[in-house]
Parts: sequence; structure tokens; C-alpha cells
Amino acid sequence: MLDINRSYLAQSSYAAFALVASMLVAVSIFATWAIAKPLGAVDVPSGKDLFLEHCAQCHGSDGTGNGPMAGVLNVKPADLTTLSKQENGKFDAPRIADIIRFGGDISGHGTRAMPIWGLVFSKEGNGGKAGAAYSRRAVIELKSYLQSIQK
Repeated sequence: MLDINRSYLAQSSYAAFALVASMLVAVSIFATWAIAKPLGAVDVPSGKDLFLEHCAQCHGSDGTGNGPMAGVLNVKPADLTTLSKQENGKFDAPRIADIIRFGGDISGHGTRAMPIWGLVFSKEGNGGKAGAAYSRRAVIELKSYLQSIQK
């Protein structure tokens, strides 16, 4: 009778160990899945970082149009901190996104003096679907940053 109890205890211990090990594997798989990037997710710099890298040369690091290149341009760069003020307090997010993405219909941009950032961002994202995803995210980040600096 004693041998049966030992055998039963050994089997129970093994079963408990196997259950705990299986649970740990399941938890680690779930945790990896839960923190993994969703399909199509891309790493894009913050809107502020994008602005400082791509826009500050003309529009200034504060967005007021006083960047180091402003003096050599035919048309003074816009004060991007007053976009909402110019639209009676409304930040026209779709229009701003279009201007970033396509250059917009802005007299100051003339013959596309302002780069078409949608295309630039797409190239930075290595083109194709990845580039398109990168570009979309970069435009959103930049638009959100511009909205945050409105006076």
C-alpha cells in the first residue's frame, strides 16, 4: 500500500509540474503577443522631432517662420503657430494634413518650394507599403504637433 501512495504522489507531482510549466509557457507566449507591434505598425519619430528635422530650417524651431533659411526664400515661411487663429480658432486638421502630404495650394509655396513631405516620408519609410504606412503616420504625427503649438 505504501508503494502505491508513493507512485501516486510522484505522478501527482509530475502532473502539477507539467501543468505549471505549461501555464508559464502559455503566459510567456501571451505576453509576447500582447506587447508585440500590431501588423503594419511602424516606428516614426514624434511630431516634434519630425518638425525639427524637416520643417525648422524654414519655419523656425518655434514654428513662427524665422528659420535659418527664411531669409533666402522668395516668400517668408508661414507662422505655423497661428494656423488656428487664421481659421477663427479652428485647426483645420484635414487641410493641414493635405498641405503636409501634397504641398497644398499655397501661394507662398509657388513652384513647390516646400517639399512634398508625403513623398519624402514614403522614401524615408523605404517605399512600397511600408513607406506608405510610414508616411501616413509621419503626417499624422506632424499634424498633431502643429496643432499642439497653436497660440
